[in-house]
Amino acid sequence: MIRPGARRVLVVDDDPGVRLSYGKVLGAGGEPDKELGALRGELFADDGGAAACAVYQVDLAAQGQEAAALLQARLDRGESYGVAFVDMRMPPGWDGLRTAEELWRLDEELQLVFCTAYSDWSWSDAARRLGRADRFLVLKKPFDAVEVQQLAAALCSKRALTAAAALRRTELEQLVAARTHELADALATAEAATRAKSEFLANTSHEIRTPMTAILGFAELMRTPDLPAAALHEHLEVIRRNGEHLLAILNDVLDLSKIEAGEMSVERLATPVPEILADIASLMRVKAAGKQLQFEFAFDTAIPERIASDPTRLRQILLNLVANAIKFTDRGGVQLRARLLATAAQPVLQISVRDSGIGITAEQRQRLFRSFAQADASTARRYGGTGLGLVISGKLARLLGGDIALESAPESGSTFVLSLPTGPLDGVQLVHDPHELPAPGPAPAPAQGRLPCRILLAEDGPDNQRLIQAIFAQVGATVVVAENGVLACEAAQRSLAAGQPFDLVLMDMQMPRMDGYEATQALRAAGWQRPIVALTAHAMAGDRERCLAIGCDAYETKPVHRAHLLETCRSLLGR
Repeated sequence: MIRPGARRVLVVDDDPGVRLSYGKVLGAGGEPDKELGALRGELFADDGGAAACAVYQVDLAAQGQEAAALLQARLDRGESYGVAFVDMRMPPGWDGLRTAEELWRLDEELQLVFCTAYSDWSWSDAARRLGRADRFLVLKKPFDAVEVQQLAAALCSKRALTAAAALRRTELEQLVAARTHELADALATAEAATRAKSEFLANTSHEIRTPMTAILGFAELMRTPDLPAAALHEHLEVIRRNGEHLLAILNDVLDLSKIEAGEMSVERLATPVPEILADIASLMRVKAAGKQLQFEFAFDTAIPERIASDPTRLRQILLNLVANAIKFTDRGGVQLRARLLATAAQPVLQISVRDSGIGITAEQRQRLFRSFAQADASTARRYGGTGLGLVISGKLARLLGGDIALESAPESGSTFVLSLPTGPLDGVQLVHDPHELPAPGPAPAPAQGRLPCRILLAEDGPDNQRLIQAIFAQVGATVVVAENGVLACEAAQRSLAAGQPFDLVLMDMQMPRMDGYEATQALRAAGWQRPIVALTAHAMAGDRERCLAIGCDAYETKPVHRAHLLETCRSLLGR
């Protein structure tokens, strides 16, 4: 960037006396002329006088060639002049116009004043010759000292303002260019995200439609007359298995939405890590055997009997990692290993899941933990899945204060390492070998006894009405159905008035006329003290808390889990 110099002046004249006069008038090499300053003060007041009699740095040249050399030397130092006073006639070298052309070739923004005692070049003739009229003036000799000072001040200021404007314009252009580049990057990122979401939706649609095809198809086959019992049992098992697959996809989508909204909460409880690992190993060893894969479970060091974490989320992360390892491995095996890093500032538990599967490229690794992105579309087509499992696992690990690392190469398998802070381990026993753990027994069966009670079901869906009535009929309960919140409130009030209140209310939260939220509040306001269970498809972040806050005693989501629903009702009635 050239510094124009608000106080630098170039004088080009072949007469030594004239050059000396310029130096005196412009105050070169000494103090400002007080007499001249007083005169300017009378004409322009104090500020004008002070500005007019300022000291300038004046460079003198006897010929145009010398002037061009002086300007080039300035430019080489990143400087220039504010104005050049150029004599029109300077024999035997360049005349004023040729000098101007050469000076402007070096610095096109230089302001010029032609000084002449002759009229051989008019202002208009000079403008036509030079091709511009905005950067030069004509001053007749003999010149007035005040006029020279005035021109020097005005033209140096003009040059400085022009340079400042050019600098600002350059800054604005750079700012616009940078902003345009940022917007282009943002647009590219948005377009990539849109493509990723479109691919995700298409893949998820496929993952939903595939089990739905099985469910609807086998349900249709079950209508076949005289269907053998074995075939009926097989068809029911296919429907159940695909229904669970659909529910898993839905739960993944809901979990991701909670995490993305910042509404996923984790707990800090005493988490029995060895038991959780043993349970997962027991479950996944069966799946690995189904693909004829080896499954190894071991501790590389002794690990704590418990850590401060969230057992539900830890189990979810490990199930995702191990299930993925088995899914993407066709031969060889899968290892589940754990170790304690006690040398860190805070003890860290590391759980690694290693497989001998297809592996992952470096490019695929960059997309692997990104929302709505899968490592490879062809892999998704081959193995299925929505790609949400690893995204959710990575985000949950970070919510728990840890992270997931990955080492992998194509056709060389993958190793996922979950690292979690353990919290304080004072007094915590260490487990040295998985074989020290008791073998996991079968899950306790839910209570199967009868549940003789009267239940009010507020539900507007006929199919759900029949399903819930059938579930409770199996345990000896009587279910009265109300199709909306208004009818539910009326039925409850009638039961109270008759002295035979319902033992429990199952309340759908989304119904016509009056929804479950309003109906629950109305019942509580009317003095209803018996249990109310929210039974709803609302399973987003905050829905459980909202239901409990308005007076529900428990919260159950659809699709209904028979055993869990019965156990919840049994527990409430037992109280």
